[in-house]
Amino acid sequence: MQLTLTLSGSVGMQLLLLVSNLLLWENVASKPTSFVSTEDLYHRVVEQSHNTFILAADVYREFDLNFAKRSWLKDRILPLCHTASIHTPENREEVHETKTEELLKAIINVSISWEEPLKHLVSAVTALPGASVSMGKKAVDLRDKNLLILEGLQAIYNRTQANIEENEKFDYPAWSGLEDLQSSNEDTHLFAIYNLCRCIKRDIHKIDAYMKVLRCRVVFKNEC
Repeated sequence: MQLTLTLSGSVGMQLLLLVSNLLLWENVASKPTSFVSTEDLYHRVVEQSHNTFILAADVYREFDLNFAKRSWLKDRILPLCHTASIHTPENREEVHETKTEELLKAIINVSISWEEPLKHLVSAVTALPGASVSMGKKAVDLRDKNLLILEGLQAIYNRTQANIEENEKFDYPAWSGLEDLQSSNEDTHLFAIYNLCRCIKRDIHKIDAYMKVLRCRVVFKNEC
């Protein structure tokens, strides 16, 4: 699957949210984005990714506590996250050896890959019998914050590339878990939600960690 740098897939109420928050990313409503420093964008994305990881961890923790079954960990093999095919550094040394634009492109692909699954995760969690109102709101916030992170990442990437192609596209893996998520079998349905919660927590943590390294490299010239 492919997506251009312009997020044409965001519709409805999300469009209003993205427009208003894009002004927040750029720090001012009336100035052209070129007047906002790249350093400030890095600070904002790092803050947003850090807060989003905390949110993802909360959603996972609540689901794990109230709905997960211990038999899943004994009787099933946990599937790979749908973003597993996106090549990302495995350790801090590999992160430092990866070029800034390559690392940004990788985590943009990760963030894009969560647009569709998070929409369905919100529907599944809010309809889940016994789920708290707080958990449903956190799932909605998680979906929306991922879009904000993606906006910020793309703004940084556009400035990082010296000769960016006008219609440059990103390749990202499709998510194929909808059938299980909508299954009438309760165990299959709950296990699908569990895996989404587990994987989004993992991937947001990865984005947060990589962005902190990149901010150290770009903003603080590795003096941090």
